[in-house]
Amino acid sequence: MAQFPTPFGGSLDIWAITVEERAKHDQQFHSLKPISGFITGDQARNFFFQSGLPQPVLAQIWALADMNNDGRMDQVEFSIAMKLIKLKLQGYQLPSALPPVMKQQPVAISSAPAF
Repeated sequence: MAQFPTPFGGSLDIWAITVEERAKHDQQFHSLKPISGFITGDQARNFFFQSGLPQPVLAQIWALADMNNDGRMDQVEFSIAMKLIKLKLQGYQLPSALPPVMKQQPVAISSAPAF
């Protein structure tokens, strides 16, 4: 599994969603005007197409991120989709199954330990 360095000499799983990424994704999610906390495939489609990724790749990302297969996305699922889009644009292959770390709370990579 690919990892990248952190400021503290450790490494972070590339699939982990950071606090900063989640905050950005949350803003993007709300810009799509979710109804009852969800966006539909139609609401997400045009936004995801802005990435320039082909429709079959975006369909694969949707299938991975829509964890309960209900045809709509909540904030967490949307954030997962956005992270997968970002990684695909950076040249990474999509996983065959959603990495468990993507289902976890966002991780902080720039915070110093509290004393």
